[in-house]
Amino acid sequence: MPKNTNPIPKFFTDIKTLGAFLAVLLLVVMIFVVVFQPASFFKADPPVSSINIYIFTVIVISSGLGILSISRIILFFVQRRITMELFHFVIWIFAELIVMAVLLTVIVFFIGNQHNLTFSDMLWHVALDMLSILIVPYIITILLFALNDKRLQIDELRNLVEATAALVPSEADNINFYDRGRKLAFSTRRANVLYIAAADNYCNIHYMNGDKEDTFILHNSMKQLDSSDDYKGLLRCHRGYMVNIENVKLLRKDKEGLVLELSQGDHSIPVSRTYNDRVVRFFAGYTPQTNPS
Repeated sequence: MPKNTNPIPKFFTDIKTLGAFLAVLLLVVMIFVVVFQPASFFKADPPVSSINIYIFTVIVISSGLGILSISRIILFFVQRRITMELFHFVIWIFAELIVMAVLLTVIVFFIGNQHNLTFSDMLWHVALDMLSILIVPYIITILLFALNDKRLQIDELRNLVEATAALVPSEADNINFYDRGRKLAFSTRRANVLYIAAADNYCNIHYMNGDKEDTFILHNSMKQLDSSDDYKGLLRCHRGYMVNIENVKLLRKDKEGLVLELSQGDHSIPVSRTYNDRVVRFFAGYTPQTNPS
């Protein structure tokens, strides 16, 4: 079977579409019949009574709606069993109109032919009347459900974009480290950083690289990192250490003083007396950020 390159839009074969189409069709038929009186039987001469004309109208309308309903229900099940392209649907519509025109002509010809028209003439009149009535609901339902289908596609795209955006790290999730010349030297997810240790005029950035811990040597001083607004979330706790507050699992006191234990790796970072008050004040008022995921 050739690849389906132009499938039938879902709204064309949906049960809701059928219900809406028939509802719009019934409304249009009633307005059209009352206002324009298109069918030839409205021109019938006495002794055909008005009540007979309205009964005949109900028969014709019910027959047309019945034919359309049966056709669309069959199409619904056929489309579920086999792959149909858009041109198949167009052919189906044409066949549907032809069958409906012929069957309605048979009804009109045998029980409503007040003018003794030939079958071919009657078929022509019925086809014109039928098309003039059907064109409006066809256009309305196609437009409405096409708009609804586009809205659903937009919603799906929006959800896809939001889901993709949630997987892509935002700028706030990253932390960038610059060297003394303010050139970007290292960047990683903020949550990956464990702590920073001073090494003379350099800093060793300890971070998680996948499942293992790694180190990056940054050509910058601890003093410069501590004074910069680029590194919010990194807390100076010692002359030689800064910690990532997101990776601190507890603050405890031992005989040597305060100690920060990290949630990743087996690290206990000392807190010097110089920074005791800063650390205590910070954690006393610190509210952990909630992970949006």
